[in-house]
This record gives sequence, C-alpha cells and structure tokens, in this order.
Amino acid sequence: WNSMLKIAEQNKPIDTTTLSHQIQEDGNGIECISHLISCEESAPVSSNLGYWLPTLKKDALRRIYREKIMRLTEALDDPSLDTSEIISKFEAEILDGNNLDQKDTTRSKEMQRLLSYIEDVQYKGKTFGVSTGFSDLDRMISGFEEGKMYVVCGRPGAGKTTLAQCFAHNLVSKGIPTLIFSAEMTVDQLNLRMLSAQARINSRDLTTPNTLKKADFPKIGQCVGEMVKWPIHIRDDSDMTVNKIRAIARRMKKSHGIKAIIVDYLQLLTSDKGKSANEKGYERVGAISSGLKNMSKELNLPVIALAQLNRETEKSERRPRASDLRESGQIEQDADAILALWEPDETKRPSIDHSIIEAAIVKNRYGSTGNINFLFKKDIGVFEPISPISDKDIPL
Repeated sequence: WNSMLKIAEQNKPIDTTTLSHQIQEDGNGIECISHLISCEESAPVSSNLGYWLPTLKKDALRRIYREKIMRLTEALDDPSLDTSEIISKFEAEILDGNNLDQKDTTRSKEMQRLLSYIEDVQYKGKTFGVSTGFSDLDRMISGFEEGKMYVVCGRPGAGKTTLAQCFAHNLVSKGIPTLIFSAEMTVDQLNLRMLSAQARINSRDLTTPNTLKKADFPKIGQCVGEMVKWPIHIRDDSDMTVNKIRAIARRMKKSHGIKAIIVDYLQLLTSDKGKSANEKGYERVGAISSGLKNMSKELNLPVIALAQLNRETEKSERRPRASDLRESGQIEQDADAILALWEPDETKRPSIDHSIIEAAIVKNRYGSTGNINFLFKKDIGVFEPISPISDKDIPL
C-alpha cells in the first residue's frame, strides 16, 4: 500500500509493472511481488462477469440481511417498544427486503415511464389517479394518486365521514380494494350508513321500529347482496396508532391487494409514544400526520385522512384556510391536497336534512385551488354535485 501511495504521488499509473519496480526500490522481497502477481491472476475479469455478478449479489444480500438482523435484535431488546411496534418493525424490514430488486431502476426507465403517463393522459383520457367519483373534483386534483396524502377537513357535522364514504363507494364499485380505519365509528355504524346511502333510505328509518315500508325490504336485500361483494375492509380497533395502522396496511396489501386507505379521523389516533405527559398535542398530531404521509409513499397508494378544523372557523363567517387545521401545521405541510368542508349560508338549506356544502380546495400541491359545491343529504348520507351553472345563466 505504501508503494502504491508513492507511485500515486509521482502521478504515474499504478499497474503490476510499476508496482513491482517500486516494491523492489523499497527493499521488499520477491515474495511480495509473487503475491501481487497471484492476486492479479485471481482477480475477476469481464469474461467471467456472468459468474461473479450472482456471487456479488449474494454477498451483498447477506450483508444487508445481517444489518436487518442487528436492527431487529435491537428492537427486541428495547423495553420501551410495545407489541404492535415490534411487529411493525419486523414487517417493515421483511417487506422492504422483498422489494430490494424492485427498487433498481435507471434514469432512462424513469423518463420512459413519465412519457407513457403523458401519452395515456393525452391520447387515452387516462388520469394519473383513480377517480374520486366527482368529475369537477377530478379535474382539479386529478383523482387520488399513488403515494399521496389527501386531507378532508371540517368542523363536526360538516360531512367529512359521509364524503369519505362516497369516495370509498366509488373506489370499491370500480373493484379497487379499499381499507378504512375508523377511530370514531364502529364497523356496524359505518355499514349502516353505507346501506342507507346505497338503498337511499333514511338511516333513522332503518333503526326505528315500524317505519320501513313493505317495498323497502327487497331493495335492502338487493343492496346488502351488492355490498357483500365490495372489496372493502373496515377496522375499528381502539387505541389505534400509526405503527399499528402501517402494520395492518402492509398485511392487507399483501393479502388483499389494498390500493387505497381512508383514516377517520387523524386527531383521534393515539401517539406511538402512548399517552405521554410530556408530549404536546401539536407534536402528537404532527407525528401522526408524518407517519401517514410516509405510509402512503412506502405502500405506494393514496391515503385519505379526515381531520378537524379548529373552533375559530365557526366564529368567523369566512372560508376555511389550511392554517385552520386543528393542533398542527404539520398536516398542512404533509398533505398533497386539502379539502375544507363548510356551509357558507345555513339560511339557504333546501330542507332540514339537506345542506349546500362548499368543498374549498385550500391546498393542491400539483394543481390549482378552487371551490366545488355539493348537496349534502344527511338523511341518506350522500354527497351530490351541484352544477356551477345557475338558472339565471340558462338562456330563455
């Protein structure tokens, strides 16, 4: 090595001949030169590339998995981690190992993939993401795209859960497996609301004795038959953490091919640190938001997260802003698009159970912002689009 350094300092090429001369000048024996020649003869050459590449890959995998085992051993020895966190770390390491070959790509392949996307959009009318079910919304956010997080926010009663259910219905009706994490409602409550929307029967009538008509029962039976076939999965586990959600999502993607996730709602999730007295609310919500965003990128699917707006939006008669998100500005930073639901004028309600809700797109990282009006039918739990053209705009 010292001889090689001397050759390099003289700006001479380092090869067997120059190195042999330098070794002799340094007074080293013939044994050193013989060892050098044997190393050169045993070195892999391009003609043996087919043999050496698999060997190199095998040794690299062994090194990678040794590092994984060391990290997993540290996790097992960490007394602060609970069961769900340990499981999550094991699944993350194992699934990441299964995807090692899939991460290999070249710049050429990346640009070819981009051109294919653009051609599909221009000539085949394809959108980058799956449709939301509302054409006006699709035009603004290009549907729900893989690896992105979408936030639907509003005050209680604004229709966040109902709109999320409409999104879920549209996804599963297209055969897209969807996973819902509900920290607010039980599985039975969500299924009841979805049945009400599907059958277009008032949810109160479904749970009130002697209110259904005879003609309603065949309709209900037909809708239940359709809902059984939906590729939808609902989890209402208590004390749900991001690590727990990620662990379940990984398993569900592998076993059921999940392609979209809905979380209802963000501020109700429990911190991975548990109920720590030292952790402030904005820190907890910020960590949860970042965890959901990372999950969308890791699993390469859209995550639709519901969130609360703070009380200040009720006191002031104005359109909500992204900064009105309750407890954390981290949500605003992590979200690729934010839809804020609010009712501009309660006096213009068409009926007691129907409201005109405005969805203000207050953030759109890859497009424009704007407003879309919906008719919120609370009695049957559906959102319907309202045409931006009024009767006054129609010529006589």
